[in-house]
Amino acid sequence: MLVLAAVATATLAAAPPRGPNWVRVGSHIDGSPVEVDTRSIVPWGGLVRGWWRLTLAEPRPDGTVVEKHLDAVDCARGLSTTLEQVTLRPDGSLVADARESPSAAITRLGPATPGTTGEMAVRAICRLRPPPKR
Repeated sequence: MLVLAAVATATLAAAPPRGPNWVRVGSHIDGSPVEVDTRSIVPWGGLVRGWWRLTLAEPRPDGTVVEKHLDAVDCARGLSTTLEQVTLRPDGSLVADARESPSAAITRLGPATPGTTGEMAVRAICRLRPPPKR
């Protein structure tokens, strides 16, 4: 029993960290980094779901310095929709968390506005998604 517990502990200790893995995929118009969390990209009912964030160069009037989006993306058709948007202050405290049901969000599935940060992010989610399992 002790050997089994020691093996389990060693296995957990050797496991890679499971937190976010933010990868810079470009810059916002103000030069702020746009990043995608590669660990959050997963298949989702025929679509791909993943988080991306924008860290602002200057806080907004409400104190927001980080804006995070959970998007669902149809990579084949170039369509996307936001499932959740979270905004944070410099200390990491929450400004707002806007989300809706997946069924409601899917009704808004459409092309990202060309040339926007959102378009850049959803293209990166498709590019960085894991290959399909065989």
